Amino acid sequence: MTSGYRALFRRPGTAQLAAAALLGRLPNGMLGLAFVLVLLEETGSCAAGGAAAGLHTLTAAVSGPLWSRAADRAGPRAVLLVTGTGQALVLTAVAVLAARTENRLALVALAAASGVLPPPLGAIMRALWSRTLADDPGAKAAAFAYESVVVDVAFVLGPSLVAGLAALGGPSLALLCAAVATATGCLATAASSRVGAAARPNGVGRNEPGPLRRPAVLGVLPIGFLLLGSVSAAEVSLVAYADGADRRDAAGPLIAALAAGGVLGGLCQGGRRKTGAPARRLTVLLAALAAGWAALAACRGLWQLGGLLVPAGLLLNAAVTAQFRTLDEVAPREALTEAFGWLNSLGAAGSSAGAAAAGAVAGPGPDPGAGFLLAAGCCAAGCAVAVACRGTWQRVVPLPVPVPAQKRPGPPGGVPSRRPR
Repeated sequence: MTSGYRALFRRPGTAQLAAAALLGRLPNGMLGLAFVLVLLEETGSCAAGGAAAGLHTLTAAVSGPLWSRAADRAGPRAVLLVTGTGQALVLTAVAVLAARTENRLALVALAAASGVLPPPLGAIMRALWSRTLADDPGAKAAAFAYESVVVDVAFVLGPSLVAGLAALGGPSLALLCAAVATATGCLATAASSRVGAAARPNGVGRNEPGPLRRPAVLGVLPIGFLLLGSVSAAEVSLVAYADGADRRDAAGPLIAALAAGGVLGGLCQGGRRKTGAPARRLTVLLAALAAGWAALAACRGLWQLGGLLVPAGLLLNAAVTAQFRTLDEVAPREALTEAFGWLNSLGAAGSSAGAAAAGAVAGPGPDPGAGFLLAAGCCAAGCAVAVACRGTWQRVVPLPVPVPAQKRPGPPGGVPSRRPR
């Protein structure tokens, strides 16, 4: 179960890099709640807090692929330095200004501005793992599984950190800590020698067509939208289910059970060798997850519901990992970070859409789990897209790996040189 992770973390500097990138992404799970609490406390308006959180997410979804594209062209270090320090400064400005003014418009505008500088750590790390671990499939599979675990950890631990810091020193303290985590994580990641080694030489691929011109890449993107949409729909439905059972306090533990299944799934995924193509696994996992969400809709008790959430989390993590592995196989090498950036952006858009749709159909009425059927429908649609695109994905021919130039032959009769394998 741990062989893949051993192969990954025994490489020099990998553990430190993974920890730095995790720290830099913790604010992803902190900022939404932090913005709401800061504006609620300083202006008394929950609507302003919701607008700040929503605009931050929207601007980050639009800007993320652009920064990922810049990382492919200018190198990840430059992008991490600009976005990491830039977003940290804007977050600090929001925290400081909130204590001195009740101007809702200015605070909401600053929150939106912070989303213009989203560090594309997820896209950068997946592209880095793909490029530097191409010689070790086991370590590469573990790295992609680890990236899925990072997402689960950030969105489970992040809100808890905000709640604890807000109780300790107020919501502004949570926002300042998020700024510190962003800057520290991005700077530490940029300082890693592995990040420098993964950068493409200047001028390589600058004039190549972007990933959105590849039909195979376009086939993966809607799956990201639908898959993350199903997650948000399921989470909203969990809240509605708990409310319908007069146990609102159970919503948090139910969502935590789903996330715990995701973390466990990531640990299992990274510790064993995969068989078959990622695209084939993605199709099967989407179908299984659709059945899993539908099974939740049939539950008639909190204990029964909770018992099914961990297996659902196992399937969810495996499906998320498989979608990124599929994109890794079909995306152009020279625009790999941008491709991952687009998938992250479509996933964020799907998450927002899924939450909104589930909020409209789920409720404490006779069928509080109706949102689970919506989540199942999203995964079923994603499975249909995967089936339709498999032919396109299979026709993608991987780009040849550059081979170092051979040494000039020695004098006649000499011993031929051997290149390291």
